[in-house]
Amino acid sequence: MTLLYARKLEYFLWGANQALTSRDASCPGCSGLDTRVLRRKYIVTALRECGSCGLRFRTPKDDQNALENFYQKSYSQGFTTDCPSDEALAALCSTNFAGCEKNFGDYVGVLDAIGLNSGDSILDFGASWGYGSWQLKCAGFEVFSYEISRPRAEYARTKLHCNTLDSVKQLPQRVRCMFSSHVIEHLPNPNIIWEIANEVLTPDGVILCFCPNGDPGRESRIGAKQYHRTWGKVHPLLISPRFLRNASKRHGFSSKIYSTPYRLDMMRERVEAQTIVGDELCMVASRLS
Repeated sequence: MTLLYARKLEYFLWGANQALTSRDASCPGCSGLDTRVLRRKYIVTALRECGSCGLRFRTPKDDQNALENFYQKSYSQGFTTDCPSDEALAALCSTNFAGCEKNFGDYVGVLDAIGLNSGDSILDFGASWGYGSWQLKCAGFEVFSYEISRPRAEYARTKLHCNTLDSVKQLPQRVRCMFSSHVIEHLPNPNIIWEIANEVLTPDGVILCFCPNGDPGRESRIGAKQYHRTWGKVHPLLISPRFLRNASKRHGFSSKIYSTPYRLDMMRERVEAQTIVGDELCMVASRLS
């Protein structure tokens, strides 16, 4: 049995088992009931869209306890999750992750463009094994890291000396930026991003959230096959600019949405592009005055 076939079978069996116990088709973003099926994957799972807020999400939805166990024991996504050996880590740090898929140089540029300065405090929400937190710290920021996976959080603490929190409630102060890179699409409840931001941000603080671009218009642009690869077991949500704007407003934030390649000049002026069609989305959100 090939690895690809084994993964497809595992996904089918998981979806079939979940479908037996969960018929909930309400939107995890706004709890709306006006949702419709857009596409099915391996018969037992479906991509739905909420008519109210625009969120696209997978059904069956995740059980929170099972999901936490999955991220502790089973979740693997290559470099994102696989903690490197001491030798490999030393090589990465010696070049500040230059040429690496997880180089945060572009993100540091975005932080500068939206007004953060050296010494400002950041919560890296969903920090994995600390590669991003370490680079943000090297860029001069005061960084607090939170990661749901205890083994990866411990690696960040012991190998990269990140200021890792067991809970965001352990933050010793409010922060200027709640930063999350490719986290929201993994969450069973995307509202967590704004709820935590309301708890941890200073009055002038910002949310900086990066995620895959799930805008509906991309399906015809890149093809259905490529578009629908971005949701499934690991990514239960497809995030669109429409959803980010709606959710921000509902939680008392004003947002600007951008996509790759990022125009830092437009970010400095808080001006959105007319089309937001790049592979990655960036949301910059601040509290409504």
